[in-house]
Amino acid sequence: MSVSIVRCVLQRLSLVLFVCELCRWEGVLLLADDRWYRIEFDGQAAGHELLVSEDFDDPEHGRLRRSKRETVLRLKRLGADLSVRAKLTTEELQDGRLVRWNLERVAADGGRVQRSGVWGDSIGAYVVRDEIAGAAVESVVKCPQQPRSPLMAGWLQAEFPRGARVWKTSVFFPESSDSAELQFVARSKVQRTGESETSGSVELRYEFRPVEFPEVEPSTLIFRNGAFEGSDQLVLGALLSIRLSEPARALGYENTEALDLQLRTMIPVTGSVEWGVDRMIRLSMQLPPELRGVLQSSEFQRVHEGADGETRVILLDPAAKVTAARVRMKPVEMSEYLDSGKWIDCANSEIVRAAVLAAGNTSDQQEKCDRLEEYVCRRMQFSALSTMQQPASVVLKSWRGDCTEHAVLLAALLRAEKIPSRVVVGFVFVPRASAFAPHMWVEACLEGTWRPLDSTLSQESSAVPRIRVSHSSLAADATGCVRVFADLMDFPGKTQVSVESDRSAE
Repeated sequence: MSVSIVRCVLQRLSLVLFVCELCRWEGVLLLADDRWYRIEFDGQAAGHELLVSEDFDDPEHGRLRRSKRETVLRLKRLGADLSVRAKLTTEELQDGRLVRWNLERVAADGGRVQRSGVWGDSIGAYVVRDEIAGAAVESVVKCPQQPRSPLMAGWLQAEFPRGARVWKTSVFFPESSDSAELQFVARSKVQRTGESETSGSVELRYEFRPVEFPEVEPSTLIFRNGAFEGSDQLVLGALLSIRLSEPARALGYENTEALDLQLRTMIPVTGSVEWGVDRMIRLSMQLPPELRGVLQSSEFQRVHEGADGETRVILLDPAAKVTAARVRMKPVEMSEYLDSGKWIDCANSEIVRAAVLAAGNTSDQQEKCDRLEEYVCRRMQFSALSTMQQPASVVLKSWRGDCTEHAVLLAALLRAEKIPSRVVVGFVFVPRASAFAPHMWVEACLEGTWRPLDSTLSQESSAVPRIRVSHSSLAADATGCVRVFADLMDFPGKTQVSVESDRSAE
């Protein structure tokens, strides 16, 4: 099963772990004490954060602010330690525009992310440098305008227009190596303390969400009497909160169990999930209003939206002789699923060589798919947490990863053999848990039909029941699979699934 959902949790944490205070850093005397924050998820301690900052004179940009944020997040999945330690250093103008940044992240399995970026005015983009498997890989991330730092509490109050209630601005997130336009809504609230009407505190909240995804639950930054207090966001159906804390309390989680995301990311099922005589499974899904319409019909999935708020999903077994819809795409549209790109770099000479060796001399497209799927399945070693998205050519060298690496590599090998392919996200059924778990697999286009392939699972994987949510060619997605997996984040905790036995549901 995939643990790539952890990447999405980390990305969403990057939306809510913000503060910028002056303090003491590595022997440099600054203007305030260190600021410690306690991270809790659904009331359970899950980590801590330490933030420090300093102003300095830069010969090119003048006065800049350098902030350093160290975060420890304790996660586990089925007993595997997925804990993460990360340090983000940013250098920004006084209005928050991000000039330079450096991200270092280490997972429990020793996997590392080392990524840095520098803004170039002449090209309107960040030149991003990734250290991958001992080699440096550079890329360019273009932005419509120079975005601001993700450490929002350092600039938000000063830059938010006076008298305005709603404001939009672009923010860059090094964790996903991408910028997003955010919409902020200011909300004020006076809290009284004691019996006096003059005593109390003024609480100011800024709710924000990406403009591109208005259906996403907003994050909230909380200020009290002008000072940053913390943040809140709903993640996986539960509250993720960060609060200013004494160091001892912030570190107190060390004596607790790590936060187990396994049950949080799964969707329990009522009833027996088994293929019927007609090789179909009929599901009844209760979805919240914001998820209505997200599930779409595809070759092996039929979706019916009921007026009663119930969504009925019929799954068809791809391994059986059932009627599947054929694709009607123009050649220019299909080329997107054959092209080589940053992540699915099928033109790489090592990818081409591996595809030829694995596919052999068969000309049968289905047999090629089977051989490539088996090749990746047999050689890949499971990694408890892949700490960063890697191109297929890099995965080919390490042969380690979770379902994301499986999917990216298999898709690249298929394209190298001129078979259109794309990555797909959804939920795959886990019998021992009687639940659907988030997962990524591949679809290959054979004779006009997109058919599932899954090297992460054992053979006969195509017969595993799965609920399909969305797909991507990864052609134009600078963030790789993180954004694709984000489509799954709002399902756990908000969705109920039961198996229907009534054939009239069809």
